[in-house]
Amino acid sequence: MRRAPWVTAFAMSIAFLSAQIASAEVAAGTKITSANAGDARGLIPDELIPYVVEGFPDLNMTVADSGKYVPNEKYVKATVDYACQAKLDAKGFITNYTAGQPFPYSEWAKEATGHKCDLTPDDPQFALKLAWNVNYRWQGGSGLNLPHWGFSNMRNQGKEVWRIAQGEYRRTYFSHRADLLPATTKLEATTDVEWAEFFDVKTPFDLRGTMFLLYRYDVESKEDDTWAYIPALRRVRRIAATQKSDSLLGTEFTLEDFYIFAGYVWDHQWEFKGESTKLGVINSKRTCFPSVIPGSTTDAGAVNMIRLGTDEEWFNCKFGPYNALPFAGETFEKRTAFQLDDIPKQKGHPYSRKMIWYDKESMMPFYSIMYDRAGKPYRIIASVFKWSEDSPVPVNKGRKVNNYSVIMVVNVQNGNSHTGQFDNANAMEFDAAASRKYYDTTRLKTLGR
Repeated sequence: MRRAPWVTAFAMSIAFLSAQIASAEVAAGTKITSANAGDARGLIPDELIPYVVEGFPDLNMTVADSGKYVPNEKYVKATVDYACQAKLDAKGFITNYTAGQPFPYSEWAKEATGHKCDLTPDDPQFALKLAWNVNYRWQGGSGLNLPHWGFSNMRNQGKEVWRIAQGEYRRTYFSHRADLLPATTKLEATTDVEWAEFFDVKTPFDLRGTMFLLYRYDVESKEDDTWAYIPALRRVRRIAATQKSDSLLGTEFTLEDFYIFAGYVWDHQWEFKGESTKLGVINSKRTCFPSVIPGSTTDAGAVNMIRLGTDEEWFNCKFGPYNALPFAGETFEKRTAFQLDDIPKQKGHPYSRKMIWYDKESMMPFYSIMYDRAGKPYRIIASVFKWSEDSPVPVNKGRKVNNYSVIMVVNVQNGNSHTGQFDNANAMEFDAAASRKYYDTTRLKTLGR
């Protein structure tokens, strides 16, 4: 029997109030360790507790009050200027969207728009609209630039680090750019690209030269174009859309796991599971790899890798458990978060469900737990962010965005784990000419020679 909307709303209100009361008991400045691990209950999702709190002797979390991370004023203005225009078609694809938060849900968005069209749980498309809000969240305008990433491969629950890869990555947004207003919202006038991304491996030797190039289109009927350069084959080959859920280079990540979710919004079923107060690393205070490399936080280091990092530099920051999650030494803020569950529609997808907890203010994902096709816990992904205004990279100033600093994944079934570090991540702006030259299949062949 279907419950009336007011019953659902009332139940969510009670759950949210209970979470607030529980979280209020853990004051800012509290250090949660294995000695008082019970304080984490209610503030960390119950589904994660057995893996990140229980039985972890090195548990070390500092609790802090929530900061303010309202997006850049251009994104806020776009939310106001284009409020109440975005719609969803019969297939769940967004239409009539220009820029800003499509469906005002964050408190800053509702206040800025004067509550003209607040997104509320009684909307029959509530969960799907939230997913579109996440898709079009503020990410610095131009996108994410990682001039230097490091990525560890570990097994035996993180006890054995058997490889550390390094390289570069960049994602650039071509459409719905609030930062380009009032002149335009497109990097190129005729583009149908939503975003493009490039991924390059520079070390170790057996992976060196491996590259990926992906175009996501702003058109429902047009699937991604994805190419990979495989050094052993000395050629560029296309990757089918269905392969985005396959393992990436033998890791526990898939292409669809980038940003915790980087798939097609309309190709998944979405379920809203409520709001609560949760702990999340929205503004890390640590200096990690590669920021510890001299010169990596300068203007030059924000564009290009200074040099490959050493093992000592890589291990400057400690992670855990599994040597790959942020519950060992990070500062967590008490944040209003919402749980949005992703149920893939693709037949044969490795996940039956992905539970994701998002920060309500920024729409950034804190952590996720994935379940295999049999419904058993499979993988955990967690993110660490750093506020651009506190970043050591000068070009970040004024962007008002929570840039990724670390992302990590754990396979709780086989004990394999990975940590991706990119502490000098930035939102540097690249013009259309530079971007087109950068995201070009010809460039893959040239670099691969």
